[in-house]
Amino acid sequence: MLVRHVEAPDPVRLMEALAIPPAPGFRTHGARVEHLLAPRDGCLADVITEALQLPQGAAELLLRFGAIHTCPVPPALSAASAAGMSAAELAEVQLAREAAQQRAGTSSQVRTTRRAQEGATTTRGAYIRVHLHPKRFPGAHAVDWAGRVVASTDEYVVVSKPAGVPSAPTVDNWLESAPACTAQASTSGSHRRRSCLCIFALLVALRLAGSKVSALALEQPLLLTSRLDQCTEGLLVLAKTRSFVARFNQLVQRSSNNSKHSSSTTDDGRSSDGNGGRGGGTEQQEHSMCGASSDSCAPQQRPLRKFYRAATAVAPPLGLLRHHLSIERRHQGLPSFTIAHDQAVEGSLLAELRVVEVAPIRLTAAATEQWGTPAEAIPVYECLIELLTGRTHQIRAQLAAVGCSLLGDSLYQPLVSLQLRQRLFAGDPCDDLRQGSADRLLREPQGGVGLQACRLEVADACMGGSRDAPALFDAGTPWWRA
Repeated sequence: MLVRHVEAPDPVRLMEALAIPPAPGFRTHGARVEHLLAPRDGCLADVITEALQLPQGAAELLLRFGAIHTCPVPPALSAASAAGMSAAELAEVQLAREAAQQRAGTSSQVRTTRRAQEGATTTRGAYIRVHLHPKRFPGAHAVDWAGRVVASTDEYVVVSKPAGVPSAPTVDNWLESAPACTAQASTSGSHRRRSCLCIFALLVALRLAGSKVSALALEQPLLLTSRLDQCTEGLLVLAKTRSFVARFNQLVQRSSNNSKHSSSTTDDGRSSDGNGGRGGGTEQQEHSMCGASSDSCAPQQRPLRKFYRAATAVAPPLGLLRHHLSIERRHQGLPSFTIAHDQAVEGSLLAELRVVEVAPIRLTAAATEQWGTPAEAIPVYECLIELLTGRTHQIRAQLAAVGCSLLGDSLYQPLVSLQLRQRLFAGDPCDDLRQGSADRLLREPQGGVGLQACRLEVADACMGGSRDAPALFDAGTPWWRA
């Protein structure tokens, strides 16, 4: 936690990592995190600049990114951290921690590490964590955020998030997340705002040029009510008040079938629905499979309905798809993923969606180039999906399980194989299937995939709708469709 002979970062490399927007083709530098105890009271940016020997202005940029976290009372040393310190250093850290506790008190507030704001000050002995190389999201600078605001009121904003931008801030980058970008583009009031400028990018550029202009921001940060995967585009509902977050969460709970776990099984572990999750079915069959009281069988009665568009090389079957998901599976060296089973297994969650329509489409040149899909060589299909439960990676996992993985989805395209899903679920690392020692069997998509959260129907007054006249929010044409 003490700064001990820290090598000063290369100033050119550091400012390259913090450039707004990043240079074309820029790739995020490897993570570098520094921990220190503030040697004095004062301006946080000045203290960090001196301690880490940063170039002028770098600490202010790191604060703008949200890449600096502080805590008035240093946390207790982990065993790993303590192992690399001498007895004298350990004693010094302990004395500093005790002194900070005496100054700051014992409340939980002073023991919680928080993201530091611009203009923050620090006190002697406070803990500071600095992420020198924030993970970058260039897509945040490639769109007109004001033009993507679908609706804005005093309580919420609906925005169409582009693919490649995270729904939530990362630990080292608040600036290039959907809530931060939207906050710079949204206005209070009910009218949609249009502008040709990405305001926050302009203001940061002016700041870097020496301007004294302050950044535009709402009085309070926008709050998440739900999330989309970074590689997915489409509608996000962001709250301006905590009371709206609570009301929207209640709306989601009343509308979702998430309470239906996969425990509805026979004694031998087989699903009692008998469908196996593979095919679509008629409305009568769906009613029989789900039961007369199932939420998924009465979509018009749910106050919140979510629809997605999906682009695939194979047309999925129309009707209900039902699977049992083992979510957030983790294997060493692989990103976390979800496995879809035809039958219930221990710990699995029921997942349901309905494929409403399927039609052939043509791809844009950008989609063809990114996905490497010859525009005329193979057919491409776009389907409309109504999501009936909300599970991690649900649509991606379910479509892969029926042989219709999303275009561009390098994480789930291999999971079209039932044998691979079974082996991974059993804990097999599948080393024999890797092409080389450095090759990953499953990889996070580098760009957007063929998935868009395209429409919300809200039959509730919290977003201006009613049962007779639901409020409708539409994301527009997906980026991949010509």
